[in-house]
Amino acid sequence: MNADTDFTLYVEARWADLVGGLEDEGVPAEDARLAVAETLLASRRGWSRRVRDEQVDVSVWADLRERTGLPARPREAAPHGVRPTDPRDGPEEWLTEAARQRAGRRRRGARRGVAGLAVAAALVAGWLWWAARPEQPEVRQEANALPVFWYAEGELHLAEVVVELPGIDEFVAVGPDVAARLHSGEVVRVDRDGKVHELAAAPTELDQPTPLPAYEPPGRYDVGIQSVPLPGGGFAHLIDSSRRGGAQDALRQSESGRRALVVCPTVSTCAEPVRVMATGTIRLR
Repeated sequence: MNADTDFTLYVEARWADLVGGLEDEGVPAEDARLAVAETLLASRRGWSRRVRDEQVDVSVWADLRERTGLPARPREAAPHGVRPTDPRDGPEEWLTEAARQRAGRRRRGARRGVAGLAVAAALVAGWLWWAARPEQPEVRQEANALPVFWYAEGELHLAEVVVELPGIDEFVAVGPDVAARLHSGEVVRVDRDGKVHELAAAPTELDQPTPLPAYEPPGRYDVGIQSVPLPGGGFAHLIDSSRRGGAQDALRQSESGRRALVVCPTVSTCAEPVRVMATGTIRLR
């Protein structure tokens, strides 16, 4: 089954419950449908990676709650059976509307770029450089305890700083910097100091992630969530020791969700897991 077929089947199977789950949380009907369409559309390009590396119902539901401003509920999967499927209330027109709005945002971004060039001809170089800078996020100094960049609760953790940057759909390390695609469709570069710069085009690494070997969890309840290559060789695997076989298990859901990072210099050689102290959805670069 190819990625497009798998994506289409997921949308058809889960549309009513995703929309209904948001409505049950108080999100207005049209806002709920557009939010689901925009979130699914943003996931479509990397759907194969998402299915391979994540529990899709958990990560999609977390993205929907973030997009609609609902409180985070770590490790909670999207609800099931809250709405019957209604062929008159399908996803097609909302996916089309989400695509139209996304294209509109990109066109507006392009027009802003053209306007910026026109202004450049009339302004001194120093003032233009300052005015063209994107709005900079909050940055705090904090050494990263993990050997990879990671993102959780709207914060991007680089080597020496943490950048408050809500709305990242996906990101990838490019040397000491990060390239990230936002909910708006814009692609930005975040440098090692946490400063954000616009990118005209997404780097290849963002749309074509490196194929990785499968990770075999060492513990009975360990489940691999995401894997990434390390700059010096080897791999890092994000695992969760409270998931396997326990999606509806109240006891395990009450545990701390022992998420950890396992560094493997080779496919068969791994170091001891390092606990990841964060709540909500966690993504590696």
